[in-house]
Parts: sequence; structure tokens; C-alpha cells
Amino acid sequence: MDQVAAQEPRVLLVDDDPDVLVELSEGLAALGLPVRTADTAVVALDLVQRHEDLQVIVTDLQMPRIDGIELLQKLSMRKRSRPLAAIVVTGHASLDRAVGALRLKAVDFLQKPVLPEEVAHAVHRAFSILEDEVASSGEEGTGETLATARPNYLRALVAARADRDAIFQAGLFSDPAWDMLLDLAMAEATNRPISVTSLCIASGAPTTTALRRIDDLKDAGLIDRVPDPLDRRRVIVRLTAEGRGRMEAFVQRQAARLGLSLE
Repeated sequence: MDQVAAQEPRVLLVDDDPDVLVELSEGLAALGLPVRTADTAVVALDLVQRHEDLQVIVTDLQMPRIDGIELLQKLSMRKRSRPLAAIVVTGHASLDRAVGALRLKAVDFLQKPVLPEEVAHAVHRAFSILEDEVASSGEEGTGETLATARPNYLRALVAARADRDAIFQAGLFSDPAWDMLLDLAMAEATNRPISVTSLCIASGAPTTTALRRIDDLKDAGLIDRVPDPLDRRRVIVRLTAEGRGRMEAFVQRQAARLGLSLE
């Protein structure tokens, strides 16, 4: 029984294109990552409900009836005995939709056409993030710890940005530099590496503008770019010691004004 349980697929692949499902599922299986597959979000929701072994969902965004964004929204409202990490895959026509997916705590973003090897790298990163979260939750202490307080506060700041965009005219606050720093602080607080591509998409700015702001932030000594140790084709963006210190000062000052303690 234990051997059977150990072989249960931990990855759910969701795409309405049968060719994509076959190509990626067979490719991932050959790489030692057996998967369950779903050709609709409805099927995916049922599989997640019935299989607690699932830990990572890899979903396309453009799907009929219930798209990938709504699927992640529905999953975020469900309680499970173990967390479920999300990886989103989309084509050029729906890059803007990826912003919503990243706001729903997606741990990675992949752009079509995508190879099984790329998906496998993203899945292994997701497993590592989940392991870190489990280790953090097992630490001694009661109530909201520092490990959860800071990410939750940063999530509130990110949510405030979404509220701002919903209430005010879209594009009114167009410079992405601050949004990038906030995304990087959130990524660091949740042990989630963020790539140049993901950072550009999450900023909501045109790619050329976002890349210029990344260069500006690097020249200011606030961020750095390093190769992903798991995938040399991917470049990770992270805060420098200077950038981390300044963001920490900002977070602490804002929390103090609200009477919150993140110490």
C-alpha cells in the first residue's frame, strides 16, 4: 500500500488541447514525473478534490467555460490537507492574463510553446517551495509568526495595488519600478524565485519599459540578476542587500503606522 501511495502522481496538468496534454504528460513521465491530466477546469477541480496527493497544478490560462484564472481562484478558496502550488502556461495572446495568475500565488509562469524539460524544472522548483513552507509551518510558536506575518502583510500591499488599479483609471499609475520591488520582496518572503520574464509580466508594463526599469533598479544597486541554478536559460531577479534593507525599512515603517509588529 505504501509503495502504491508513493507512486501516486503529485502533478496535475490542465489544458484543453489534447495534443499538448499527450506531449507534456508523456515527456514529464519520461523525466520521472508522472502526472494526472484534465482537459477542462471542471475535471481539474474534481481531480484535486479526489486526490490529496496532488501538490502541483500546471494549467493553461485560455480554456473554455472556466479559464485558468478562475480555476486558480476556485482552488484558492478550497481547503486541503496539503498546499497546492500553481504553475501557469500561456501563449502570446494571453500574456496579460498571466498577471492575474501571479497575483493568485502562482509560483512560476511559462510561455508557450513549452518543452517538458521546462515544465519539469518549474515543477521541481514548486516542490522545493512547498517543502520550505512545510518546514516553516513546523517551527515552534503559536499564533502568527514572523514567517507568516511578513508575507501576509506584503500580500496586503500587493492586494492594495490591485484595488488601486480597479478603483482608478487603468494605467494611471504606470511606472513599474515600485511594483517590481514589491513583487521581489514578496517573492523573497515566500521563498519563491522570480524570473526576469515573470517580473516584467507582473509589473503590468510593456516589456521594453519593464526591462528598462530592471536596468535602472540594478544600476541603483537595489536588485541583481543571476542565472537559475536549475535552468541556465532562465535568469532570476533578486534584491541586493541594499535593496533588501530599504524594503525592510519601508515595511517596518508602514507596519508601525498600523500598530502591527513584524519583529
